[in-house]
Amino acid sequence: MRAMDTRWENSDRPVWSAALAAPIRQHHPLHAAASEATGQRLRHLALRRGGPLLGAAQIGIRRWPGWGDFAVLGRGPLWSPALAESDRRDALHALLRRLRADHRGVMAAPERIGGADPLEDGPWLPVVTPISLAELALDATAETLLSRQSGKWRNRLRRADGAGLSVKHAPWDPEPTHWLLAKEARQRQRRGYRGFDMAYPLAWARMGGKEATRLFTATAPDGEVVAAMLFLLHKPGATYHIGWTGPRGREMYAHNLLLWRAALWLSARGFTALDLDVVETETAPGLARFKLGAGARVVTLGATRLWAPGTGLVRCLTGRGAPRAA
Repeated sequence: MRAMDTRWENSDRPVWSAALAAPIRQHHPLHAAASEATGQRLRHLALRRGGPLLGAAQIGIRRWPGWGDFAVLGRGPLWSPALAESDRRDALHALLRRLRADHRGVMAAPERIGGADPLEDGPWLPVVTPISLAELALDATAETLLSRQSGKWRNRLRRADGAGLSVKHAPWDPEPTHWLLAKEARQRQRRGYRGFDMAYPLAWARMGGKEATRLFTATAPDGEVVAAMLFLLHKPGATYHIGWTGPRGREMYAHNLLLWRAALWLSARGFTALDLDVVETETAPGLARFKLGAGARVVTLGATRLWAPGTGLVRCLTGRGAPRAA
């Protein structure tokens, strides 16, 4: 693919089409709307060869005090199936060169291309080792989805299904005082983690309306709500965004039942993949086993790399550079 034939063009709005649709939340128009509504800056670019759309990217713009604006590519870009792997690599490098020319620096953690990290070579300084995500494929029958679960996970699902739990689901009501956000806040305080900006899911739900979220809850026979899961919908994909369970919910394996019911509901409506977020086998082994036991596959991104003034020199002085663990 010659550079003269193909170029990245700025767009004043998110670039999205059926030809590029992919289950990656970070490049969906709703992500742009929610991010910008919460004060974040984004840049939208489209890859074209003449007229046809071949790729798209949403780039976060972050200001680092004392340095200036940095462009951030998280996952992606989106590619047309018609674009060959070698052309995707060339196009990715062209995109990042353009971003580097326009910004003080660039940070990127792109999808692998052909199973390889596309930024292995060049002026990039590795700063974080490759992140692994759990993705649950939904484009299959219920029997196939069930067969992908581990034996222990499936047994817990059966126990939850026989425990008398009532599962209900509906669009999420985006109120700052919603009980699920209060549960999440207390959970963060107890476990000592920061997590996402609470304003983000609220903005997502408000900007996207009733079709943008789904809240699944599990209620015990005596009427107590014992567990909940909130999903952000960005067809053809969905993202598991908030999960909460109380002691009774854990005893009854309510989250197994909620995830299973959600997977069936999403699959029946044409969703192809459910993002279960990062797999952290060392810091959160139990959660990792839950995600993988549900039948999710591991999707490993390229390492997070930085290109800014001085990073090329640091890379030369240190060999290839040693990324720190995620």
